[in-house]
Amino acid sequence: FLFFVPYIGMAIMVYGIAVPSGLFVPSLLSGAAFGRLCGHLLHKLDHTSGTFADSGTYALMGAAAVLGGMARMTISLTVILLEATGDMQYVLPLMLTLMCARFTGNVFNEGLYDIHIKLKNIPFLEPEVPTIAQEHEIVAGQVMNTDVKCLRPVERAGVVFDLLRSCSHGTFPIVDTASGGTLYGTASRDMLCTLLQRRAFGSPDVLSDYNEASVILGPKRLSPLVQWDTIEGVYPRYPTIDDVEMRSSDRNCLLDLRPYANTAPYTVNETASIQRTYRLFRTLGLRFLCVVNHNNQVVGIITRKDLLPDSLSRSLLRGRNPHRFT
Repeated sequence: FLFFVPYIGMAIMVYGIAVPSGLFVPSLLSGAAFGRLCGHLLHKLDHTSGTFADSGTYALMGAAAVLGGMARMTISLTVILLEATGDMQYVLPLMLTLMCARFTGNVFNEGLYDIHIKLKNIPFLEPEVPTIAQEHEIVAGQVMNTDVKCLRPVERAGVVFDLLRSCSHGTFPIVDTASGGTLYGTASRDMLCTLLQRRAFGSPDVLSDYNEASVILGPKRLSPLVQWDTIEGVYPRYPTIDDVEMRSSDRNCLLDLRPYANTAPYTVNETASIQRTYRLFRTLGLRFLCVVNHNNQVVGIITRKDLLPDSLSRSLLRGRNPHRFT
C-alpha cells in the first residue's frame, strides 16, 4: 500500500510532461502492486492455513488489468505476459482479466492513446468507414479541397520558389496546360527544394514564350539532370525552402520537372463514393489523393483531415465544391 499509492499518484501527475518516461512500465508496475495488495488482504482472511490466495498470481493479474484498461490491448498483451512468465496455466486467467478490463474501460471512455490522438488533432483514420459516410451519400467532390496549387511540367524557378514560400503543402500536382490542364503527375516538396538548392534549372532563352498555355514541349530536357540517388542521398534531412537562395537573375530560368515527376499518382474521380475513397486512402496509407474529373483534369485534393468525421459532417452542409485551382 505504501508503494502503490505514491507510485500511481506520481505516474498520473508526471504523465504528459516533456520527459520520455512513457506509461507502459508505470501501468504494469502499479497494477502489480495493487494486485499484490489484494492478494495479501485475501491471504490474511485465511488464518488457519494461509493459502487462501497467491500474492504473485494476483500481482500478475493486476498488472494485466491496469495495463489492459489503459491501452485496451488483449491478445498482444496476453502473449507478452505469457512470454514473461513462461507458464501456460495463466492463459485463461489473463484472457479473462484483459477482456474484463477492456469492456469495463469501454463503458466509460476510449483508450488513453486514442484520447491523446484526438487531443493532439492527429488525423488518424479508423479501420471502419465513419458512420456518417455510411448513412449519407457523400462523394469525393463534396469532401475535396478545391484550393489546389499546381505546377506545369516545365516551370519558372521563381514561380516554384514563391509557391514553396507561400504554402506548406507536401506535394503539388503537375498539370499539362497545353492539353487543357490534364494531370501529368505529382512533385514532392523535398524534391523541389533539392532541385532549387542544386540550381538544376536551364536558361530562360530556351523557351521565351513559355508563358503561353498552348506551348507544346518536346522530349528534350530543358534543365540539367540531377541523379535520383543524389536527391535521395540526403534522406531524411532534405533541404527546406529556407536553405534555398534564389537570385534575381535565376527567377526566369526554367526548371524541368518531367524527369522527377511521379507520373502514376493515385487518383479518384470526383463522383466516387466516400466509402471507396476512404478505403483506398487507408488501405494504401496515402497522404493525399488527387481528385480528377472525367477529362482527367485536377479539380481537388483530399487529405486525411478531409476524411475525419467532423470534416465529413461539414461537407454535408457545404454540398458540392466549385472547381478552382491555381
